[in-house]
Amino acid sequence: MNKVVLIGPCGGGKIPANGASAKNYHLLKFFERKHYNVCVIDTEFWKTRPWVLINLFFAILLNRKAKFVVATDNMSGYRVMSVFSYFPRKRSVLYWVIGGSVGNWIKSGKVKAEPYKIVEWFLVEGPKMQHTLSECGFENVIYVPNFKNIAHLPEKQPKVPLHVKFVFLSRIIPAKGCDLILDAVRLLNPDYEKKYSVEFYGPIEEAYREEFLSRVNAVANVSYKGFLDLTDTRNYNILAKYDIMLFPTFWHGEGFPGVLIDAYIAGLPVIASDWSLNADIIKDGFTGRIIKSNDPCSLKEAMEICLANPETIPIWVNNCRQEAMTYDISNVLTDTLLKKIGIYQSI
Repeated sequence: MNKVVLIGPCGGGKIPANGASAKNYHLLKFFERKHYNVCVIDTEFWKTRPWVLINLFFAILLNRKAKFVVATDNMSGYRVMSVFSYFPRKRSVLYWVIGGSVGNWIKSGKVKAEPYKIVEWFLVEGPKMQHTLSECGFENVIYVPNFKNIAHLPEKQPKVPLHVKFVFLSRIIPAKGCDLILDAVRLLNPDYEKKYSVEFYGPIEEAYREEFLSRVNAVANVSYKGFLDLTDTRNYNILAKYDIMLFPTFWHGEGFPGVLIDAYIAGLPVIASDWSLNADIIKDGFTGRIIKSNDPCSLKEAMEICLANPETIPIWVNNCRQEAMTYDISNVLTDTLLKKIGIYQSI
């Protein structure tokens, strides 16, 4: 097979700190195990690394026979597709869509459909996205869920918790639901303060840091624990010590969040908002709860049900662990799929 040119955020030489770079980290590990010939154009922090655009231009110019895999978020994907349009000779391009907005953007006119006509296959994270792109006239769309390299599931003894430990793991920004969690805690604490705790992990958006830490530090049963690097798989043992993950996101770019797979690996049921693809991934009443979007009262009620009925948590834990391997990269990127999209590499 010819060279694969992967274009997308890959951490910029640092530990992946967002969903896009984490997904590409796992994709690159897969290519490495399969002995692919890969050239990487890492677009992480591209605004402060202008040479990235020069590297992108020359990669397109010099690798006419390569398979280009654009694996990036919606606006960055649009920009990259626009760059391809400057080259008269067509390249073979796969768009591994990260996030869930591109179809809606085309429908609403926020971006033009024309640059995407170069795409040989769209690989999208949910059936809803597949349907939306179909409405925009693109039939070359394949549903491929998010994935992780799952080496093992950490040991976890499902038990009825006497003190329920909730955890949030994502970027610390308001749109991921951090304020909603703190509002729900304020509503819960008069009756349940001694029966649970909430701990946050993730990089804090600088503009939000002072407000967030001020609110966290004002509540006895809430704390911020820093960044949890899950590229070090031993850290899943830390995540597995919690009982339930909270994910009340309403972020506009949400697709299939990799953190939901992290939760399943660690045996954590998820209380998540009915937003983007969450309800397709989390089976309500089986691997967690789906709540109203942007509604602290709905979040409070779901947390309260868990506190009042902790005997359901071990059942959900087992269900989550059974779901986890569905998203192992080897079960998602099958030989059949790789042959279809033209990047199959036999070992």
